[in-house]
Amino acid sequence: MSTEYTSSLSNTPPPGLVEAQHIAVAAAEQTVATACAGESEQAVFDHLEAYARSLGAVDFWTPTIVGFGPGSLSCFPTDRPSDRPLWDLDIGHVDVHPVTADGWWGDCTRSIVTGAHPRHHELLKTVTDIHNEVLSSLKPGMRACDAFAIFETLLDNTPYRLLDRLENIGHSLDRGDSYSNGYLNRWNNTVMTGAWAFEPFIGTHLYGGKVEDVVWFGPDSCTILR
Repeated sequence: MSTEYTSSLSNTPPPGLVEAQHIAVAAAEQTVATACAGESEQAVFDHLEAYARSLGAVDFWTPTIVGFGPGSLSCFPTDRPSDRPLWDLDIGHVDVHPVTADGWWGDCTRSIVTGAHPRHHELLKTVTDIHNEVLSSLKPGMRACDAFAIFETLLDNTPYRLLDRLENIGHSLDRGDSYSNGYLNRWNNTVMTGAWAFEPFIGTHLYGGKVEDVVWFGPDSCTILR
């Protein structure tokens, strides 16, 4: 964590982090709301980054990810958008990482569901419910592995599996830095302070669903940045 606020960690999230996350959430949610069947991953990618820049993003700290259909099974920085179109019965996601003018980093993922395929809607509801339940269980002083254990217990009561190839549901986040305090997995005993991105990614062998928000861990409270 940067020395700028380590020594005086506040219950109030830094304004720069709030701004970065506002850009990330607004860009992801606007893109999901306006994506239409027939649009390609590349077209949605272009729209997403342009909209994030219109909100104040000056760059992106890791590649923006857009995946539809088979592309919904992976959400990794090496995944590049393609000409694959969004079908009229489909599921996918966008994951955007804006950088503000003063160097703060944001991170948000939202899933897209088109049409009335019941399995797609069931998956999106399940991952959203798990995400919200994990977030509501967070407390100051909690370790990363404790948060993962809550997620894993909830996942065990579903037909889905964890799709993240590094077996985690998130990571630490900082101004100009990410991952320095590790991942939200079963092995990380780090006590969470400052900003952490929570991003459960679950599904079947056919498709996946993902949602992501950033949480600020102060000394006495946790704040979800939405």
